[in-house]
Amino acid sequence: MDNKKVGLIFLAFGILLVGILLDYNYMNSNKFYSCNIDNECLPLNSVFTITNIFVAIISCLLTLGVYMIGFSKGDDILIKKLDENNKKLSNDEKFDILFKALTKDEQDIIKIVKNEEGITQSTLRIRTDMSKAKLSFVLSDLEKKSLIIKELSGKTNKIFLKQSI
Repeated sequence: MDNKKVGLIFLAFGILLVGILLDYNYMNSNKFYSCNIDNECLPLNSVFTITNIFVAIISCLLTLGVYMIGFSKGDDILIKKLDENNKKLSNDEKFDILFKALTKDEQDIIKIVKNEEGITQSTLRIRTDMSKAKLSFVLSDLEKKSLIIKELSGKTNKIFLKQSI
């Protein structure tokens, strides 16, 4: 159940108890002030004891209701952030598992492309210190495995990681 709804229920129940307490005190004060000195009169301290218990219960309910209404937004934000962190961790774990299945050359290329999205193939060749033919072959393998995307940019290709990685 939503925290706001529970808070509103506590507030409504607290207000209802305030009404019951006021009615109870009104009836007992009428009995106390209109009574003659005999055995049917209520002792004064018994009215205050029940009243004090009711006041404590009502205070707790109203405070808890206000707390649950006021701070329910913080819980939602916290839950969203925890979910995002779990998704991020699971994506990183998937990437690590996938990364271990690649060859050394493929790992080097994926690391560089991950750090610098949209790197050109010629810049990638310089960074990996591979020949043009070998780099082209490794990039073709990565593209077949659906790990990267090559986009034609002028006379060279720009290399991007797939969004699913």
